[in-house]
Amino acid sequence: MNKETRYKYLFDHHFFVNQYFLHKSASLDNMAKILNIKMEKVNQISLSNYGVEFEVLCSEYKFKHFWEEFTNPLNAELPVDSIIKSAGFISNDDFSESILKHKEESKYILEKKFI
Repeated sequence: MNKETRYKYLFDHHFFVNQYFLHKSASLDNMAKILNIKMEKVNQISLSNYGVEFEVLCSEYKFKHFWEEFTNPLNAELPVDSIIKSAGFISNDDFSESILKHKEESKYILEKKFI
């Protein structure tokens, strides 16, 4: 296995299998340290394999996780703040910024919460 393939497997294992994006400390710098490669290399892996920079990939997967948990009937009695925290958002402001980037999905969140 060549180095590039190994880096991608490592990236996928930590990012997707271990759900790195849910960690409150998730960052390009921390991921580079975990993989023992430079930040530029982590970003390159993200860009070439997933079409977005690493930070955007983290944001997208945090939001996706939030959405899955929010719409899961099992969590119906949980406060939204609890679900926000479980999705790895640092704060409600961090979550709000993500909502602004996912306007269509946020419309459905509001409909479910208030209708």
